[in-house]
Amino acid sequence: MEDKIVKEYQIKKIIDNKIQNENDRIIKEQPLTVFVNGYELVTLMTLPLNLKELAVGFIASENIIDDYDEINSINFSHQDTIVQIEISKDVDINLYKKRTLTSGCGKGVTFTNLQDCALDEVYNDNFKINSSVINQLMSEMQKKSDLFLKTGGTHTAALADQNSIISVMEDIGRHNTIDKLIGYSYQNKINLKNKMIITSGRVSSEIIIKVLKQKIPILISRSAPTSQAVEIAREKNITLVGFTRGNRYNIYNDLNRIII
Repeated sequence: MEDKIVKEYQIKKIIDNKIQNENDRIIKEQPLTVFVNGYELVTLMTLPLNLKELAVGFIASENIIDDYDEINSINFSHQDTIVQIEISKDVDINLYKKRTLTSGCGKGVTFTNLQDCALDEVYNDNFKINSSVINQLMSEMQKKSDLFLKTGGTHTAALADQNSIISVMEDIGRHNTIDKLIGYSYQNKINLKNKMIITSGRVSSEIIIKVLKQKIPILISRSAPTSQAVEIAREKNITLVGFTRGNRYNIYNDLNRIII
């Protein structure tokens, strides 16, 4: 399995202006072209791992499906660089002709913008977590970031409840890690309205929109949010936490979901 996702290269490492030869593990990157009902939707650059979850999560994030049962079949070909997804409802291809390049690694793509989310809002005010759990779960996620620990070349995201991590996904793009978690949840019929997302990556508008579309009440990051992400969190009732490191973190929007 590791040969599929990691490749070893001989490199020169410079320490104190001295050269030493080393073998270095480099994370692999490949395209995944997604077809829905025969229409070529998008090509994603991704780590070749958990590709089914990525494909399902991406079309869920773009509102193409509302439930996993709407998928009739998923077939990979061409060494897992093409996925053909057949769903039980028609797809209006005109809705997916205007693509937005995101601020993500490798220039991710989304068809969703903030106007599409005008009616979306997170309502679950009963989902609460203890303050001490925030740093604990972040630490646990980092320990489970196997590929990052080996290569330093991935982002990581985790799906969690109030007490424990349910699933961890890694990818070269932070957007892909969120989509993989959404796809995993759709496949396993997990209710996302009483879960939270933990991520290693920066929280920009397109990341928080993915969380918003799935009605996930809490988003916790090791990194910083953008101003647009904070505005969306405050407008749409999402609890947003950033700079979760060691025994500290910043709360950008609370809504009384964090018990201190």
